[in-house]
Amino acid sequence: MAERLQRWWRNPDHYYWMTAYLAAQGAQTLVCRSVALATAGLGLIPLSLLASPSGPHGTVNRTIALVVTGCCFALALIWLRPVWPSRRMSGAFVLISSVCIAVTCLIGGDPVANVSAGAAFAILAAFISVFHTARYVAFNLFVAVITVTVTAIQLAQARDVVFALCAGLFIVLLNMVVPTACQILVHVLEVDVLSSDIDAVTGLLNKDAFYQHTSELIGARNRGDDRYLVIVVTTLDQFRLLGETSGRVTADRARVAVAQTLRDVTRRDAVVAHIGEEEFLVSDTFQTTDVTPLVDRMRSAIAATPPRLTASVGVVSTPLKGLANAPSNEVLDEMVTIATVAMFDARLAGGDQVRYVECPPLRALDDRRDDRP
Repeated sequence: MAERLQRWWRNPDHYYWMTAYLAAQGAQTLVCRSVALATAGLGLIPLSLLASPSGPHGTVNRTIALVVTGCCFALALIWLRPVWPSRRMSGAFVLISSVCIAVTCLIGGDPVANVSAGAAFAILAAFISVFHTARYVAFNLFVAVITVTVTAIQLAQARDVVFALCAGLFIVLLNMVVPTACQILVHVLEVDVLSSDIDAVTGLLNKDAFYQHTSELIGARNRGDDRYLVIVVTTLDQFRLLGETSGRVTADRARVAVAQTLRDVTRRDAVVAHIGEEEFLVSDTFQTTDVTPLVDRMRSAIAATPPRLTASVGVVSTPLKGLANAPSNEVLDEMVTIATVAMFDARLAGGDQVRYVECPPLRALDDRRDDRP
């Protein structure tokens, strides 16, 4: 038992992994809005209680209630920004939120309401269990137990000891069961992701899933028009040097940050994948072979993303109408190989460059034509 607790205490958080996974599922915005709504809702509680006889009494307590409301609204704004909060910012959010909940419970005028308000710790505990380490869980539980103990003592003095003990015990158990259940769910989800089409580090598609989704993309847009399939292979310059000098954790954070950047600068229907250590794949369809605006946007965004690495890029395009509705893996293999060779050419030339290959003859397509009767 002690060994399991030690392992739980030392486990790293899931913040970057879960952030990447949510982004891959297109759920980041929903999560941000949900956290903002819940935080603003918690902030409205002490403000609303000012109009209730059960609310805080006295000038000091009423002023504190207004400060707590202001803090909650400010914390909600963190989750309304277009950029996902950093892990440090999220950690500060957790600590301040826990203190705000404790203060709200302690300044109320009705002991029953004060104890019941301790259930808000469980809402915060769910968020902590999904994204942060055991230390944050323990901090929130410690604050919750102290707060519930104080409010239960107040309730015992106002009502009876048995009622106060039952109410306090229920709130404490709630704050223990919720984070435990959430951590079990995250563990199951992590195991599922590791055996699925999602890259566990970045939350992007892996190579096999990239082929599958690109085939579906072509099938959905192959209407015999003049559109082009474009595949972009991107590698991060100096990535291995970053890993050697700053460690694997820093390298993983760089990959997560670049993955998020690629999601932001590509179109919604684009297929984005992570393969190898520092290589990323993007596929999409365009009305022209000139995808310079996309590539320039990608390179600029990557260069502006900490740790500000440059990128070498290889791009290949081919007419969409030349592909079957269900293109074979040989076609995509050949296109990815051509783009990869172009990428290495850009890298050997000094990096931070792009090489374009427009409408090359594809051997896989010629072979299929030759097989026709």
